[in-house]
Amino acid sequence: MSPDRIRLLIGAEPFEPFTIVTGDGEEVDVLSREFVYLYPGGRTLVALTPKFRGAHEESDFEEHKIDVFLITKVITPIRRKVRRRRNEGG
Repeated sequence: MSPDRIRLLIGAEPFEPFTIVTGDGEEVDVLSREFVYLYPGGRTLVALTPKFRGAHEESDFEEHKIDVFLITKVITPIRRKVRRRRNEGG
């Protein structure tokens, strides 16, 4: 993907969360422009994702360094992860 396309997504008004998909199948949700940084030159993107709902401390986030040219797809709006509930009581 081109760095210019990523810049457009990050700078969009209003910002719309999106999911980045890389060639190896990794999916990274970009929830806010405060959680993403494109290095000067545009080759590397850093995205922070919360490890759990309500994360607010630095240690509550996971850092993803992504080569922009290895991004194969951007999905907007973000994909909602389906969580299976355990059957309690049976």
